[in-house]
Amino acid sequence: MAIKQDDWIELIEREYAASFVPAGGSAVRFAVTAGGHTPPAVIGALRKVALRNNLSSIHIDTASTRLHLLQYLFFAVANAVDWPALTQLQLERIVESSGYRWPRPGQRMTLINLAESNGVAPGLLRNQLSQMITTVVWNNVHLAQDFRSAMISLLDCHLTDDRDVLCGAIYDWLRGQLRKIGDVKAAEIGTKIGRYNARIMLKSLCHWLRLCGGRGMMITIDIRGLLRERRDTDGGCYYTPSAVMDCYEVLRQMIDDADELEGILLVAIADEAFLDDGSRRALDQYVALKMRVWDDVRPGQGDNPLAPLVQLA
Repeated sequence: MAIKQDDWIELIEREYAASFVPAGGSAVRFAVTAGGHTPPAVIGALRKVALRNNLSSIHIDTASTRLHLLQYLFFAVANAVDWPALTQLQLERIVESSGYRWPRPGQRMTLINLAESNGVAPGLLRNQLSQMITTVVWNNVHLAQDFRSAMISLLDCHLTDDRDVLCGAIYDWLRGQLRKIGDVKAAEIGTKIGRYNARIMLKSLCHWLRLCGGRGMMITIDIRGLLRERRDTDGGCYYTPSAVMDCYEVLRQMIDDADELEGILLVAIADEAFLDDGSRRALDQYVALKMRVWDDVRPGQGDNPLAPLVQLA
């Protein structure tokens, strides 16, 4: 027996979005739509839940965004982040933690202007802010070294007038658009984000978002694109059966890493093709994922609404 969509959405808000995720918890859930319900309707309802609970809402559609490697999930999230605004917010928090005030919240200021506003010598202010940045960022064991270096450089860029080119290169690095690693050499970043460091980078990003004052994020992923044959892709991303299994592996990794991630509710949404026993793209084809989401113990009157995978009616 399928679960009513409205009941499941209400449960997701009560059990996850309202308290669990803001407290730093993470979870991965799968929803399969049936009947007159569609993934876009579920995605829209979840977005409203995120807004009501002050969670960042990030949507990924596998029909337009490739997701067969973990770094592509990181890039999709990083592309949705307003990095200048986030850096500005963190810099203001650091200045205030150092005992000074930011006279125009939300507006960028140079070190000299900030020093004048607080009646302190620029050199003294620079030293104090450097010490606080070292404490908050560099000594933070929850951040990867390259990520720490990137965030320190972004904070520094916001206090200077001559490093905006480096700032842009760091944004490109975070978004997977950097052409040459040499462009971020001045930030002491050693390598691009790829399959070997994507996991720790995603953990770092989650921690950084919360460190900047965020309550967490809800990531919705429309995985119907994985289930389509080439003739049905309409010019979007096409996944071979092998690539589909790679995507399932990314989702499997997210489930296994949920205990180590901070403040994420990831909801993968599909239609009934996801459960088609005869399809070479369906869940049955990747046992490692199915074992983690399939609920073998079910109540006598229907499905468990808190199960990792639910069918919505």
